[in-house]
Amino acid sequence: MKIAIDLRSLTSGSISGVENYTLNLLDNLLTLDKKNSYILFYNSWNGKVAGDFHFINSHTKRTGIPNKILNIALKTNFVSLEKLIGPFDCLFMPNLNQFSISSSAKLAITVHDLSPMVTPEFYNTTRRIWHRFLNYKKAFARANVIFAVSEYTKHDIMRLCNIAENKIKVIYPGLDHAIFNPEISVESQRGARNKYSLPGDFILFLNTIEPRKNLSNLVKAFDLLDSDVHLVIAGRKGWKYRSIFNDIRKSKKFAKIHYRGYIPESEKPAFIKLARCLAYPSFYEGFGFQPLEAMACGVPVVVSQVTSLPEVVGEAAVLVNPYDVLSIASGLKQALQNDRLREMLIGKGLEQSKKFKWQYTAGKVLETFDTFN
Repeated sequence: MKIAIDLRSLTSGSISGVENYTLNLLDNLLTLDKKNSYILFYNSWNGKVAGDFHFINSHTKRTGIPNKILNIALKTNFVSLEKLIGPFDCLFMPNLNQFSISSSAKLAITVHDLSPMVTPEFYNTTRRIWHRFLNYKKAFARANVIFAVSEYTKHDIMRLCNIAENKIKVIYPGLDHAIFNPEISVESQRGARNKYSLPGDFILFLNTIEPRKNLSNLVKAFDLLDSDVHLVIAGRKGWKYRSIFNDIRKSKKFAKIHYRGYIPESEKPAFIKLARCLAYPSFYEGFGFQPLEAMACGVPVVVSQVTSLPEVVGEAAVLVNPYDVLSIASGLKQALQNDRLREMLIGKGLEQSKKFKWQYTAGKVLETFDTFN
């Protein structure tokens, strides 16, 4: 069987959850699969794409059409993906994008979350228009199988899009334990501390700066802590972030808040390992890579008690109400000052993180592809 994999998400210029998922799954899937062949395609005017793909069972196909023109052409069925990249039996989209394929082709889509449908207020006008343009319900109805990254996401798909349960398979993403582990070298940690001028003890917020991630409430909770600990914020600027930075500037502990921008994937483990704890008070998540990465590095985590996050962290985190600043502050205090709790969180976090493996994720995806033959 010939499988086309859509890599258009890898042309954004940075690595976040979707890109992390796509790169790791692709590496493990194509290493594992000894039967099928793959077309790896992306659209890029300048030819740039994250990742370097050299697999004996695949070849890469690039188109250089302006994205707006390509999306409209696909939306209106003026052109099909088969016409652009050649024939295939199945299209796999690790993240939903605009598509047009023949009626005979199978379609598999990974759904990371339905936040654009659940919390549209967290997005700017441009992104809301784009998500409407994608037409989630129509795409999911066309799909032969939907891979949901959590049980929570599965139930959102069923509830909001009226998709039958038997069409949805929950396959958790994995974690690269060779990179994220408690044995991060002292040299790597020292390099990260020096490069980013990191303070001694700090709470780490590692995420895109946008309203859904709830950084404003974290800053307000940080103000309530009776502690000398600092707050380090790392992540690219997303959308609707100006008011968030205004809240940071208003903080009475502004001098102890440090924004360090986007952290490359290669530097994340050392950056995480240096933190006293990771704070992840997001309002809505379909999965949550950062808490998992922190747990694998032996760092306690404080996460929201809503959506998919309790499912991901199990009993290995302090759960807080993201809408309640006092709850967030209390959770941070526990993770920072209760040594017995910290020891328990570190131990349980290491065990919980071991449950997530990319080899397992790839194997389950491949099992599904095999049913298409």
